[in-house]
Amino acid sequence: MISLLGLLALNNYKKPHPIILPFLVFLLLAGMGSSQLFTWIPAQTLDCKIALTFDDLPGLGPSGYWRPREISRTILRTLEDHQIQAAGFVVGEKIDDDLTNFVVIEDWASRGHILGNQTHADVDLNELDADEFLEHLGDGQNYLRRLSRAFDFNYRYIRFPFLHQGNTERKKNRVTKALYNADYKIAPVTVKTSDYRFNQFYVEREGDPEKLAQLKLLFLDHITQALDYAESQSEAVFSRNINHILWLRSGLATAQFLEDLIVQLRDRGYQIISFEEALSDPAYQTEETYVGPLGLSFIDRVAASRGLPFDPEHGEMTRRDLERLLEGE
Repeated sequence: MISLLGLLALNNYKKPHPIILPFLVFLLLAGMGSSQLFTWIPAQTLDCKIALTFDDLPGLGPSGYWRPREISRTILRTLEDHQIQAAGFVVGEKIDDDLTNFVVIEDWASRGHILGNQTHADVDLNELDADEFLEHLGDGQNYLRRLSRAFDFNYRYIRFPFLHQGNTERKKNRVTKALYNADYKIAPVTVKTSDYRFNQFYVEREGDPEKLAQLKLLFLDHITQALDYAESQSEAVFSRNINHILWLRSGLATAQFLEDLIVQLRDRGYQIISFEEALSDPAYQTEETYVGPLGLSFIDRVAASRGLPFDPEHGEMTRRDLERLLEGE
């Protein structure tokens, strides 16, 4: 098996030596007749791991004519095809509003994915006192507790809505203590994205393959930029790439583009692991003391605690931002 990487350092490639060029042409021509003659090896790959997490189960709109279970099943089929165990975080109120949505989280549990609590009404801790927030957390357990009896899983993970973990010292300490006493673990994020912003644009362009292809490229580029920042910040804060946790939502655009996203992650050099394996990285035992209104990734919370630089707006995109990108294509 001949590797082109051994013959040509593509990243630093300028002009091949005149003696090497005919040899390379021969190999390429020969390769046309036999796919086994050589294999393509990326010039640079990461040795890193990442877990996929999905907020807002049973589903986040806009979704057009798609039902939450149809969107969820698209996600679950793609995960199953790639043998990926993910984690989903549930907003109980969405099931209260339509009890048929309970089957969505049942689908996730029956396939062995982790399910956690995003509070009953996806409430913002910045806007509530600690006790009010904890009431929403308790109410958010209702459907999860019922499922855990049938499928034997630990639902005591909390994904803080908007990644807000306390804008005052007193509030943060009160919630942190209550979570510890209830044996809850915080479900952190290292790669922030605004994947949900693409849902409305997908609905508006559905039926136009060319426009959807354009939207998909922008979606994948958005994730790429989020990964670039997370990797760079991880090196700056931890001097290595820790196990990453990607923040996605159970929405239409993410469901439709998930296959391409998984391929992109693996091409980048990522091994996609379970949420629990990601959390086994010792980095997640690092104390962080950030108190404030910002919704920060775990890495940036540690950076803020240590007085290191961070960008609070990374991974965030407004509707107008996406409109400008689409207009510029």
